[in-house]
Amino acid sequence: MAATGDGGSADGPGEAPLPLQIRLGWGLGSMPITILNLSSNVLLLRFMTDSLGIAAVVAGLIFAGAKVWDAVTDPLMGVLSDRITTPWGRRLPWLASGGLLCALTVVALYTTPDLNGMALLIYLAAMLLLFRTAYTMFNIPYIAMAVELTPSYHERTQLMSFRVVFSSFGSLIGLSLGPAMLAWWGATRAGHARMAWVLASIAVVSFAVCVWSLRQAPQTTQQLQQPPLKEQFRSALENVPFLWLMASKMLYFLTLAVSVSTTAYFTKHVLEASDELLGIYLGFMSVILILSQPAWLFVARRLGKRNGYVIAAALYGMAHFSWWFAGPGEPTGLVLLRSAFIGLAGGGTFLLTQAMLPDALEFDHLRTGLRREGAFTGLYVLVEKLSGALGVAFVGVLLGAMGYIEATEGQRVEQTESALLGLYLCIAVLPLALQAISIAAIARYNLSEQELERLRSVARRKPA
Repeated sequence: MAATGDGGSADGPGEAPLPLQIRLGWGLGSMPITILNLSSNVLLLRFMTDSLGIAAVVAGLIFAGAKVWDAVTDPLMGVLSDRITTPWGRRLPWLASGGLLCALTVVALYTTPDLNGMALLIYLAAMLLLFRTAYTMFNIPYIAMAVELTPSYHERTQLMSFRVVFSSFGSLIGLSLGPAMLAWWGATRAGHARMAWVLASIAVVSFAVCVWSLRQAPQTTQQLQQPPLKEQFRSALENVPFLWLMASKMLYFLTLAVSVSTTAYFTKHVLEASDELLGIYLGFMSVILILSQPAWLFVARRLGKRNGYVIAAALYGMAHFSWWFAGPGEPTGLVLLRSAFIGLAGGGTFLLTQAMLPDALEFDHLRTGLRREGAFTGLYVLVEKLSGALGVAFVGVLLGAMGYIEATEGQRVEQTESALLGLYLCIAVLPLALQAISIAAIARYNLSEQELERLRSVARRKPA
């Protein structure tokens, strides 16, 4: 592997661009993890309530508990990937082992053995904990690699666009092909099991290609001996751009978790549509998200990453609020129009929050001289996971409190008016409110390209 030494901070015109193979290989890594993660986020909660007959409150709490475990292990994983070195580098072994384990546990979740009562709940909880652990093993080192691959401000945005594009292909496969397979085979235990095998097989091949492509990727070797965790955490609290980015990211992912986990319920019980429409809606949204990337790259260059995020977040909240006016028999054209606007806005919110992270991590390096991308990424993703846990738990608890009726083998059950109101609140009202607060948070983030270059100039003038 090629090593970059201290990782550098220069962003000069003489730097060679990152090889296309590495950009494609790193971006590809987001596809399989998105296939497995989003297909589980959208379909697993409903599988538990509507196919296994588990109460919505119980299912939501199991789901949320696994995500909380996932979140609290993120900082530990970040530190491990910073400190543990192998002949294959600091990150790649985690990517290989975590990716394979992710695929295996998703299959185990959807091929649930013939259990009932507490035994079934224990099995699902154990598999969810294992899945979330494997997800952390892959995701934290994967994101931490971004700041090591290139020091260029704009190339980082482009690099993140590769991630967003491949992640969107993952969304297309997991959120479109997944429901389509359930429409073909039925939303039964057997139908979910077949779906899981197909998605896991695609993921394993993609993980292997990603790891192989990154075998010659640049890596940072400096500062492997880090200060104690308590000192690192205290120092992280002094990274003001990072804190405001985390606050905005938390609200965005809370919005995402609430809306995504509600979508499968909303199309089934409010729109009274089949999973085929769910797959078309999610698939079209993913296609638009992919196609939107050049536009958001242009916006980021012209207006800055922060201002671009504000525009995307406002559109994201308003597009979700339009669901308040939807009902049974909603024209497919209107469903796809919402899908287009949510995909367009989601392309901006996802890309630009990711693109600001390497800048905030470089700010830490310029300020302290330390290389601890993994530790900061762990904190960053911890907030993401806690937001996801709270979002899913909120949906499960709210639906249970508002009288949602569970079922078995995917049967459609007539829901109460209060349960339907709960679905409207989760998919329309909460996203609008949360995105408004997210915009207020990101307005305090001040790490522009000019400010980052000023800090680099100061760092270069410091004596060695």
